[in-house]
Amino acid sequence: MSVQPNTDADAQPVRLSEAQLRETCTALVAAFKVPAADAAQMVDVFLQAELMGEESHGLRLFVQVVRRLRDGGDRAVLAVTPVMDRGAVALWDADRSLGQVVAARAMRTAIEKARAQGIGLVSVRNCNSFTSAKYYPLLAAGAGMIGAAFTNTSRKLMPPPGGITPVLGNNPVAWAAPAGRHGAWVFDMACTEAAVERIVKAKERGEEIPAGWALDKDGHETRDAAQALESLSLLPFGGYKAFNLASVHEILTSVLAAGQLFAGDATGFLPYDRPMNTSFTLMAIDISAFQPVTEFETRMEAMIAAIKDARQPEGSREAIRFPGERSLQEMARRKVDGVPLARTTWLDINRLAQEAGTGALPPA
Repeated sequence: MSVQPNTDADAQPVRLSEAQLRETCTALVAAFKVPAADAAQMVDVFLQAELMGEESHGLRLFVQVVRRLRDGGDRAVLAVTPVMDRGAVALWDADRSLGQVVAARAMRTAIEKARAQGIGLVSVRNCNSFTSAKYYPLLAAGAGMIGAAFTNTSRKLMPPPGGITPVLGNNPVAWAAPAGRHGAWVFDMACTEAAVERIVKAKERGEEIPAGWALDKDGHETRDAAQALESLSLLPFGGYKAFNLASVHEILTSVLAAGQLFAGDATGFLPYDRPMNTSFTLMAIDISAFQPVTEFETRMEAMIAAIKDARQPEGSREAIRFPGERSLQEMARRKVDGVPLARTTWLDINRLAQEAGTGALPPA
């Protein structure tokens, strides 16, 4: 099939069902010799992000990882070596294996350790990006545990306070906990004011970025997305506080795991044939070691109710939300109504499917 852009509606998304996306993307990954279970796991991470409305970490990044599989930057077959395993903790060397698959396995191992020890922690070095951080703590929340994920990143993005040279990644963190009738409480953030993928999206749309997001190459604040991407010098969300929080995440990942500090000489997903040198740590806490999970969930419901019942300004129309509420509601909607996939991402997936000889996504 020859994939051509729809010139009548280039800016309009292509609405597709979850099943269509899952089937096409899984077949595409399997075409690059990824084992079937690992292909399904990898796709699940990206598709969950897309369903939650986190398009910046959804299928547009899936395209990047497929290209890395094609060019050898990511291994099709995992090559994870256990370096240490002692009670509640373990350390793995992933040797540029698929980050989504390794991180999911690491969290499931942390969950198993937490069932036995009350807490479980698995640290991984020499891997590739695990992309959407919230996915992994949600695995723990689904198992009746509190989950956390920390990672460094494969691009140096943040200058230290007073400097203009980026030395530290935006080093995301995510936490999740079961929340009774609300499903889950889930918090996911990077330590820059905005993730680089949001700036990429602004550039693609021809939009300015807000003030306080980035510096240009000369160290001046810029609202030009292209200048921000040229410098890749992004500002922390809270000045020195967020920069140092990102430093804590570096300690919990590359420093603890003896991985490459600041991801070494990696420069993000590109070049597609190079390792990303990412380190990350997954943690699970067994709630039942402290109290019955049902009691914990009741307390979470009470906490959320207190937050949502806070008095609001006169005339306010925006409901107070708890962390994760918006994305979980969006996922429920998209599972029914379909996913509005960016047309550029639809084209990219279909071009890769054509190259790999697998089925393409249907048109709008």
